[in-house]
Amino acid sequence: MEGRPVRLLSAVLLLLSTLVVSESTVRAFDVVLNAQGEFLDAYLANGSAVPPRVVFDDPDPADPGSLSVPPRGGRHLNGKLCFFPRRAGHRGQYLIADDTYREACLDSHPAQARCSVTRHRSPFFVGKDPDGWAVFKRSGTWTRQHIHTPWDFSSPQPQGNIDPQGCLFDAKARLFVNDVGHGAARDPDGSLIVFFPGRDKRYSTYCFIDKGLFAPGMPVMDDAGNVYVPEPAAGKITKFSPPFPARPADCDNPDHLVATPPTKTVFLPVPGRDTGGLTIPLSMVRVPKTDHWYIDGPILPAIINEYDRDGAFVRNIVPSGVPKNPIGMDVGSDGTLYYAELNLDPVTLDTRCGSMSMVKFDAGGQPHLPQTIGRTLQFPDGVTVVDSSRFAVDFTKLPPAVDLDPSACGGE
Repeated sequence: MEGRPVRLLSAVLLLLSTLVVSESTVRAFDVVLNAQGEFLDAYLANGSAVPPRVVFDDPDPADPGSLSVPPRGGRHLNGKLCFFPRRAGHRGQYLIADDTYREACLDSHPAQARCSVTRHRSPFFVGKDPDGWAVFKRSGTWTRQHIHTPWDFSSPQPQGNIDPQGCLFDAKARLFVNDVGHGAARDPDGSLIVFFPGRDKRYSTYCFIDKGLFAPGMPVMDDAGNVYVPEPAAGKITKFSPPFPARPADCDNPDHLVATPPTKTVFLPVPGRDTGGLTIPLSMVRVPKTDHWYIDGPILPAIINEYDRDGAFVRNIVPSGVPKNPIGMDVGSDGTLYYAELNLDPVTLDTRCGSMSMVKFDAGGQPHLPQTIGRTLQFPDGVTVVDSSRFAVDFTKLPPAVDLDPSACGGE
């Protein structure tokens, strides 16, 4: 008899835990993250016709000259967000490209007041890290860890620090990232880099896989472990196939360039095949439940198409001239395609007020016309769709994002 209340209590607790998990699952929704203007915005795909937009990371204090109220996050962020795999030992943490020290302390005149803070636990602490990738807790709080290649700040930024952007992890927990470089077509200095977790899981060692890429876009990986890197300044997508470096000894030279490079081929365009009108590939993302890809082109023309695993054109998703210079893309759990738009001036190609759009599909898989969900954005680039349950954040309590006056982002 004495054991029955214990068993009953255990059964009740098990039932309650099941209900809690079920409630959490029901309430979970897609969070569409977009880096723009050094902010990280979150669009909450919670069933509303137009997802509400909130501020997930605010890069700067309201008054950069004081240490009164710290911003949420307080980091200058760019590109795509990537969660560490379980074997990496970071317990649900994620990383994203970060250039806070340079933006807030070196390029700001005067430097922000928080640049003088040296206490690591202070919410105003910036650190002195070169441009690279910052590591965050599930709450959106910076862990004080930063992954980057070296820079002594006394000379122009070397390759690896020029313009960090994308990220991906492979099955061995290696971190692949890209540095866009200066974007010059005649003197390419974009890079593809791999960081190794190491025994301490700090990702402090690395190898350059390639240092001559043409303004490389954010890398993606297929199920076979091949890495695809758009090179818009060369009008192509490059496919890197294993083997990839496994340890620092694989690039034991002053340039940290891999001694045995992976196999390198052109994925798109395929000679003799129709490209569906796309000429300048910039971003790509997997089509759900297939081995196909959505690939966008920002100019000549601005377009989004679907391609098969061999780079053959399958169909058009967003017609030529409809998207406003698309850049980053990702796909939601229901198959919705989300993409950022630069909205370039058609004559000068200067950036204007950017936007975020989404494309829904009907029951037969046919795309609807795109719908704009965010306006007056400053150079929106990376897009990442994440289940809200992966964060320790109540998104409904985050402050709403404020639309800029068009004059503040280059006009519409």
